[in-house]
Amino acid sequence: MADVGVVLTGGGARAAYQVGVLRAISDMYPDMGFPFQVIIGTSAGAINALALASGGAIFRHSVSRLEQLWSELETEHVYRSNTYDILRNMTSVARRLLAGGNREAPLSLLNNDPLRELLAREVDFNAVRQRIGEGVISAVGVNACGYATGQNICFFDGRDDLKSWSVGQRAGARTELALEHVLASSAIPTVFPPVKINREYFGDGVTRQMAHISPALRLGADRVMVVGVSANSMCPSKRPSRQEAPAFAQIIAHVFNGMFLDTLDYDIDRLRLINQLVSLVPNDVLEASGLDLKPIELLEISPSERIDEIAARYMDGMPMVLRNLVGGAAPRSFTGGSLASYLLFDRRFSAELIKLGYQDAQSHARQIERFFDQKN
Repeated sequence: MADVGVVLTGGGARAAYQVGVLRAISDMYPDMGFPFQVIIGTSAGAINALALASGGAIFRHSVSRLEQLWSELETEHVYRSNTYDILRNMTSVARRLLAGGNREAPLSLLNNDPLRELLAREVDFNAVRQRIGEGVISAVGVNACGYATGQNICFFDGRDDLKSWSVGQRAGARTELALEHVLASSAIPTVFPPVKINREYFGDGVTRQMAHISPALRLGADRVMVVGVSANSMCPSKRPSRQEAPAFAQIIAHVFNGMFLDTLDYDIDRLRLINQLVSLVPNDVLEASGLDLKPIELLEISPSERIDEIAARYMDGMPMVLRNLVGGAAPRSFTGGSLASYLLFDRRFSAELIKLGYQDAQSHARQIERFFDQKN
């Protein structure tokens, strides 16, 4: 039987949207077993992926547990949010940049020890391995980027027949997934500290990630659902009639959007183009050429509303220091709450994103039905 894959992308607090999509699917198919045999997560999507994979063999129960986690999530559960800790971290970063310092200590603006404690409580890595052993799941992978090599690696656990790979700056490494892999995948550059795995420090999996869907295919999926966190395809940006010089926060927001959002859009467009080209080539020609190519069924579900505009309504939920840093104290800018949306771990914001994800999945009900019907 063909494996169905799901790709949960990165985006910090934006990843709450993915929970709404998964909830809608579990409501559409309440009696369905676990629908995804290959689960790939990146950044905050890696947290969702491991929480989903460790939740048990009944999909709707796993989704309910994940929804409860996000519904209760607050800033202090992810990073130390009091003014003293934030300023101390920022001062330490500035001092080390100006005067040098202990290069063995990871550099970051925020202390995410609370996230480590949360994941240690909520993610059962032994259960992930058990689900794989039972055949409920074929493979689970999380993407992280090495700071020394620049290589983007999918750390995965799965069936015994799945092998590691290496293609240029992309690789897959079989391992027993642990807390360090998820923390590394979700370590937003400069914001959260990189994590040392074996001999190298790793950071957020979106860094230098140009092929988000590829790991799912290499781990056996031939149909893939991608749950994004960008409304680029649904809500094109509007050019303002007049704009002042961009603020620092706006520039950083563009850098983050380029990493977290734009590369996924490019990868989806590329896969669709390859599907179109392959469909034009007769099967006998493909076989004679020796190329292992076949169309990949793809279902993309992405936000129908701009998440940065939703975030702008709840920026009062951010610590004051960070709110000022991301431009929350100024009038709404061209990018709105774009930068804030990655760090805004606020129950109200999460609830809005879960609701939006649920509604968007419902609007794709026909496509979802066709996607899963092909599994049978």
